[in-house]
Amino acid sequence: MKKNFKLLGLAAIAVLTTLFSCDEDENNNPTNNVCNVSNPIEELAWLKEKIDNVEDDQYSFYNMATYHKETVFYYGNCNPSTNYVSIIRNCTGDSLGLTNDVFDELTEILTLWKSENSLCNSQD
Repeated sequence: MKKNFKLLGLAAIAVLTTLFSCDEDENNNPTNNVCNVSNPIEELAWLKEKIDNVEDDQYSFYNMATYHKETVFYYGNCNPSTNYVSIIRNCTGDSLGLTNDVFDELTEILTLWKSENSLCNSQD
């Protein structure tokens, strides 16, 4: 009986050690290898510029999604008193249309960026 408890204890220690020693697996990061870059916020110049322009806005965010099997990005604003137009853009920053017109066709939507002090609730 003592032997079973020792084995159970060793197994528990092994499992806990494994769980707590794991770093975030980079392969599970959905922004890895998007648009042939590892960090689209920093490496896509047009996207970085757009984010820099709204960096301090607590209501602004940028989402990434899939549209017709292509990675796309779009701006969002959660301020209820703001009326804005959002454009779907591909990896090179080219416009693919208005977000509102194609929103139902977007899949795998992920909040890519929002202000550190964001007032927006998002799916992440």
